Amino acid sequence: MAIYIYTVILQDYILNFLKYIETQRRFSPRTVDTYRKSLKKYMDFLEEKSKDPELGKFSELNIKAFVWELKMKQNLAPTSICEHLAALKSFGKFLVRSKEIDCSPAENVPMPKRPKRLVSFLSQKDLSPEKFPELENPTLPQIRARLLLELIYGSGLRISECQSLCWRDLKISEHLVRVFGKGSKERIVPITDSMIRLIDQFKEAEAQAGHLCTSGGYVFLSEHGEPFSIRTLRNDIHDLLRSIGWEGKASPHVLRHSFATHLLENGAEIMSVKEMLGHENISTTQVYTHVTAQRLKEAFKKTHPRA
Repeated sequence: MAIYIYTVILQDYILNFLKYIETQRRFSPRTVDTYRKSLKKYMDFLEEKSKDPELGKFSELNIKAFVWELKMKQNLAPTSICEHLAALKSFGKFLVRSKEIDCSPAENVPMPKRPKRLVSFLSQKDLSPEKFPELENPTLPQIRARLLLELIYGSGLRISECQSLCWRDLKISEHLVRVFGKGSKERIVPITDSMIRLIDQFKEAEAQAGHLCTSGGYVFLSEHGEPFSIRTLRNDIHDLLRSIGWEGKASPHVLRHSFATHLLENGAEIMSVKEMLGHENISTTQVYTHVTAQRLKEAFKKTHPRA
């Protein structure tokens, strides 16, 4: 009697993992795509030696060899290597959770040290109300850009969180918005008075464009009745920042950096800022304390007679 031994190739586990983070963990499309590319890169590395590698090829030895190749042969920066290794570590945790393996071979592979970089942000003067006078006969894209500004700079939302925002999440009478961040983690953050004033104007412009604002519907809907792409919303912010004369990096994330930096500059507690940003670890938020400390040093050197 013939005995057949079936083996599951590593690629099948990767596909299960990607489906898991997309449908159950509800990672953002951008994160899922980043993980997909990183795991494909690892598979390409393995397939140079053997076709259709099995689960056993996901080993500490192979992961370390992969990291070495990224660094020595492909000359990738530590930040890029960390991105690829983060995907492998997350995949390893998934395999342990699924009881496919006992412990993750990626767990003990150290992350390369990243160079410390201060984040980019606009000054409080750059974002003062005077820079954003009331528009005469504004277009829907102009109002939408102002609304995005209030959500990102006023409340600290990520651009992906703006894209998925629904009307039911806005608690206007309470001056709050409910946000579903990375991994569908929920947080409640305040909204600005400027945001509340813009909402009626935005709804009116939406109605004129034939868009129905239902309680369960998305806030930022295209003419096709679907949420705008993140690229479109990014372009809105880019154009808005260029319109006020900002010549630096004009992205939603720069506005989010500005939100955190200005809160800390004005005396907010770092734990409160962490909660509003939706950071899982305090170390992620602490980069903004480095920013404010650096600015204090620069001011000290310019103004103190003994500096």
